[in-house]
Amino acid sequence: MRVLIFGCNRLNSSLVGDLSDRGNEITVLGRERDCLESVATFPGVRVVLTAEPMMQDYLQEGGIDHADVFLAMSSDDHENILVAQIAKHIFNVPKVVCHLGSPQLQVMYAALGLDVVGYSFGLLQDVRQAIQG
Repeated sequence: MRVLIFGCNRLNSSLVGDLSDRGNEITVLGRERDCLESVATFPGVRVVLTAEPMMQDYLQEGGIDHADVFLAMSSDDHENILVAQIAKHIFNVPKVVCHLGSPQLQVMYAALGLDVVGYSFGLLQDVRQAIQG
């Protein structure tokens, strides 16, 4: 499975490791050079350093045209919402999962058809379940 992840942080490092162990082809887009260098050590992981995260050029460089799954996992709810909508409605990625910290935004965007995950102790499991459908 080809997975494109928007955002790189400690949480995503665990997620990338888990997805990599399952044999997925992963690309991570992010601004955090240290985090990207860390996740690039996992097998099957490619990274793209971004200056402006919402530009479609970066999404295309990351392979969104061929992604099976798009995960909007940055620490910024509004960036996640924007790129998740772009992935779903412009690039027609089959499975889009959006991480949102705000409970109000979670309810609103889930009602609009996004697969939404929030902060929880089982976040990695929640993401796995959202990917599997």
